[in-house]
Amino acid sequence: MNVRVGRILKAHGIRGEVVVVSESDSPGRFVRRAMFSTESDTTLTVRSVRVHKDGMIVAFEGVTDRSAAEELRGTILFIAADERRELEDGEFWPEDLEGLEVRDPQGRPLGTIEGVIVGDAQDRLLIRSGERTVEVPFVAELVPEVRQESGFVTVVPIDGLFSSEPD
Repeated sequence: MNVRVGRILKAHGIRGEVVVVSESDSPGRFVRRAMFSTESDTTLTVRSVRVHKDGMIVAFEGVTDRSAAEELRGTILFIAADERRELEDGEFWPEDLEGLEVRDPQGRPLGTIEGVIVGDAQDRLLIRSGERTVEVPFVAELVPEVRQESGFVTVVPIDGLFSSEPD
């Protein structure tokens, strides 16, 4: 499985450099000699990288002029899942949460996790509950228990969020 870690926005200058936005939670992901795969099954190897106001200015090996850099516009950069950093206790990869059952503190089913919206301040769980999809902040007060190995998470329901009836 491949994991998305960045996106090429546009060409920068005339020497084949591009502006890259990192989507990785590993600050050292974009360094000299780092290799990334793309949707077109090509591999791009970083020649140089420096900070820029819109992200990073990256030069890839074999991309030496503006025309070649322009062809990379919009390219998504990936790494293999086994190249990700080690998770700390209480951390989860979003795809590992998808499909888990959501239960209230009494063990009653509330729905299923459809996805995770990764945010700068906090992440949010997208939970399919009946015909609705609801967002729940992924914070300990609302999601006190994640039992990935058992296939469920516990969510403290916010009044009215999971029921269609007003209180």
